[in-house]
Amino acid sequence: MGCQWIPRSALAAVCAALVVGCGGDGGDEQSARDVTQEYVQARNQGDAGKVCELYSDQLIQRLGASNCEAFVKEQTAGVATSFTIVGVKESGDHATATLRATVTGGAAGGGQLRITLDRQDGEWKITDLGNSAPD
Repeated sequence: MGCQWIPRSALAAVCAALVVGCGGDGGDEQSARDVTQEYVQARNQGDAGKVCELYSDQLIQRLGASNCEAFVKEQTAGVATSFTIVGVKESGDHATATLRATVTGGAAGGGQLRITLDRQDGEWKITDLGNSAPD
């Protein structure tokens, strides 16, 4: 009976290691907050290419942006604005993020922007750049 104990405990240890090692792609899966943070960083750094990567195809089409990068550069030129995350509410495959926009360089202005994200094919994408959120 003592001989059966060792193989069973070894088998249990191997199974436990496999379960931990193959715990799925949970570490690689991004949350809506992660994608919102990427968007904020891309906008603050003027990275139009990254901004476009985060937009859904439907949003790009709705914006009428046949050249998304050129469109984003044009729309963000002029007034320097920086964004910070106020909050992200995630519910299933849908999320809403509220961002605070701050105009830099001494100009008055700013406010909040609400964006909508949806999980599409396992990835969070920005599907709407909603109206300004109330302050």
